[in-house]
Amino acid sequence: MKKIIIGLIIFGLFLPSAAALAKFPDDVPIFSAMPDNVFYFLKIWYEKVVVFFTFDLVKRAERYTTFAEKRAYEAEEMVKEGKVDLAKKLEETYKSYLNKAKEALEKAIQKAMDKKKEELKQELDKKVEDVMNKLKESINL
Repeated sequence: MKKIIIGLIIFGLFLPSAAALAKFPDDVPIFSAMPDNVFYFLKIWYEKVVVFFTFDLVKRAERYTTFAEKRAYEAEEMVKEGKVDLAKKLEETYKSYLNKAKEALEKAIQKAMDKKKEELKQELDKKVEDVMNKLKESINL
């Protein structure tokens, strides 16, 4: 009897909101809870872990954008169900994720610019060295 109850509970965790699972492929595997679900925190933890282990800044920004889209979708669903307070909280999270995506993109741009500056500096140093070598050769002749 206990096995049946535990099985039903586990099945009930994975069943809710299959539409959100179909809408966002970057979601928790199998498990897709809406904010009014008791185990919604697992979804948020999963997202935080995924972002933490995403080292490429552009990919990180993409993930934040995807997660922001999820919060917007969830907020719409909560409004449909009449849970306006929860929808407002999700809206704040949505804005937070978009800000984090923007920050990650800005860091990626700055990193790319710094890398390009370093490459240009090395090229110029090499050209200066070549000119100096040619100058020394012409003086020695």
